[in-house]
Amino acid sequence: MQFRLVPAAFVFLGSYFPLAVILALQDIKQESWELENCWSFRNCVLPSSNHPYLSLFGVSLTLICLLLTIFVLRSLRYKYPVTITASKPIPSELISYSFPYIVSFMGVDYGSVGKIAGLVVFLIWLFLITYRAGYIIMNPMLLILGWNLYEADAQINGHKRVIKLLSSTDPTPGKYLCQEVQGSYISIGEKQE
Repeated sequence: MQFRLVPAAFVFLGSYFPLAVILALQDIKQESWELENCWSFRNCVLPSSNHPYLSLFGVSLTLICLLLTIFVLRSLRYKYPVTITASKPIPSELISYSFPYIVSFMGVDYGSVGKIAGLVVFLIWLFLITYRAGYIIMNPMLLILGWNLYEADAQINGHKRVIKLLSSTDPTPGKYLCQEVQGSYISIGEKQE
């Protein structure tokens, strides 16, 4: 199964929720950082932002996409029986997801339309590369949420294969129901009897 473009974009954008939070924090006015700590709700003042609508839009969009990613993973129909005989974790290739975080600390702010446009074009380009390469499911937010990538020796329809398996649990030997997406298998980690 190939991830369709829109769900793939949700998965991709959801992985950049921390980046949106970083950019929103960098957009908070200096005066807000200098306020005293508030110890009661009556005295608390929300920090003010230089570009509140852009900050809120970025955080909201990526949070919604992250929640949709979780929903997509939970709503997939895990229908293909796969027998795992052995597995080992694959070190995550996160360099492509790291570049935008590095870029965010190199002067990107919501006040510069050109820099934001450049970041958007960069993220579109990165999305197209990861989508076409079939690596859309390998993102750091899934790692944080407990999903890991494994190389597994598997038996599928009586044929022995070595597969990439994204699983929410450590896949010990046994039979699992999986879904195949872009050459990788996904399992919620429940063994079948």
